[in-house]
Amino acid sequence: MPPAPEHVELVFPDDGGCFGCSQANARGLRLRFRRHGDEIRVRHAVPDHFHGAPGVVHGGIVATLLDEVSCAVVAFVLDHRVVTGELTVRYERPVPVEVPLDLAGRVASRAHPRYVVIEGDVSHEGVRLARSTGKFFYQERLHSAP
Repeated sequence: MPPAPEHVELVFPDDGGCFGCSQANARGLRLRFRRHGDEIRVRHAVPDHFHGAPGVVHGGIVATLLDEVSCAVVAFVLDHRVVTGELTVRYERPVPVEVPLDLAGRVASRAHPRYVVIEGDVSHEGVRLARSTGKFFYQERLHSAP
């Protein structure tokens, strides 16, 4: 199966109510993805009720954003479901609530047969605020080969 189409909004069809990506989870982030080549991008403003310190996105939510964009890379570029095995987050600057954030994820390495390494970042107005590297273990293919 080829990668998902480029430059169109992508959502997981059977998201199971996921906190990060489900469109049916009214209490979640409801992220929507776009593929640009081998990269997945998201533009999203985090609501204030997900703050840690006043005006700043809670660190766990920042990690969730990076985890979600990373899983979306494997789904929409490599056509696999994955589970997160490891996620390392580097918080570089405070991430503000209620402003458009840009998330991006890309494959860093496919050298291991059981998992893929994904890099992600969160930025605002061209300034990187947080970044991640993670190991995502392959599950089943999303689509069957023709």
